[in-house]
Amino acid sequence: MNLSGRVDDGNANWSVTAATHEAEGGFISQIKVTARCLGGDFAHEFKDSQIFITERDALLHGLREGVVWIDLEISRTIRV
Repeated sequence: MNLSGRVDDGNANWSVTAATHEAEGGFISQIKVTARCLGGDFAHEFKDSQIFITERDALLHGLREGVVWIDLEISRTIRV
């Protein structure tokens, strides 16, 4: 199952996609964050750190983690 969303901060168009995969004990999300901006395109991919019993919970948590990552990048809390 996949779910994606978009964030526009005025300087870049961000998108986040969460895809679930079966894991021992449930489901885990693979998260991909991309940005299109004047400085060039950017992509970052990572796995969620938690395993969830339901695929829906894994998917929603993965999407939330991607949006939090975007927020941290926009606020310059992290720099990649």
